[in-house]
Amino acid sequence: MRNNTRFKATVVVPTYNREKMLAKTLQSLVASDMPADAFEIIIVDDGSSDATYELVRTFIDTADCQIRYIYQKDKGYRLARARNLGLELAEGEICILLDCGVVVSQGCVRAHVEAHSSPSALVIGYVFGFSNTGNDDEALGRALEALDLDNVEAMLERFRAEDRFADMRERTYRKFGENLMDLPAPWAISWGCNLSVRRETLGERFLYDENYATWGAEDLDFALALYLSGVEFKLSRDASSIHIPHGKSHEVNSASSRPNKIYLHGKFQRMETEMLIDVQSFDLNDALADQRLTT
Repeated sequence: MRNNTRFKATVVVPTYNREKMLAKTLQSLVASDMPADAFEIIIVDDGSSDATYELVRTFIDTADCQIRYIYQKDKGYRLARARNLGLELAEGEICILLDCGVVVSQGCVRAHVEAHSSPSALVIGYVFGFSNTGNDDEALGRALEALDLDNVEAMLERFRAEDRFADMRERTYRKFGENLMDLPAPWAISWGCNLSVRRETLGERFLYDENYATWGAEDLDFALALYLSGVEFKLSRDASSIHIPHGKSHEVNSASSRPNKIYLHGKFQRMETEMLIDVQSFDLNDALADQRLTT
């Protein structure tokens, strides 16, 4: 991993055949209130066959901040490798991992940077509209018709005022509190859609395991390794964003992630990872708390 640091932050966005969603993510990022020379964006294309490159080229030519485009051949689902490529090339002090299709508030990048007061931390951003069911997707889609990508914060203020489209992890925050280190397993809710970590914390040891070749659990593996090394987990509500709804199947994702969770348990051999095989990651903290009460 590079030693030189040119920016306060690097935002790594992996993508695959999501040109329209990527356009929204990029538009929200280039509207950030961070100075343009303080952060960079790295788009890692996992072998798209649509017009992703042409789209990114347009942003490269017009944006004030640095944007880099990395392409890897389509050899199946290689999200872990895509994220690693971005992290390996990052020249920012803080590495922000963001999913394609997540649009950020204008203060999101700055909030991630400011949340890293601890020398070794993993910061989880807040993702409105993020759920495992998709039950609110239709209503969220209608609400987002009025979204101004240059002022995402205005929409977020509405969501907060109306208490709508909360991050699915909100129930965990309300139950256990916002000091994530009080959770039995904070790593279980540390998903790659909007989080950050210092580049010096990652070093050469903490990258994504590229043996995960289907959807699911690679981000839990990444977070658990950091947790076991003593990294502090923190929530930043100011690092806020919106998850743009798109088609997904909870059943398909669960089937895909199960063998990955078995692999994860084989690596770590912990009671929590064994439970995770049959428990959804967003339910693991509840299951662990219930187990403590009955033992």
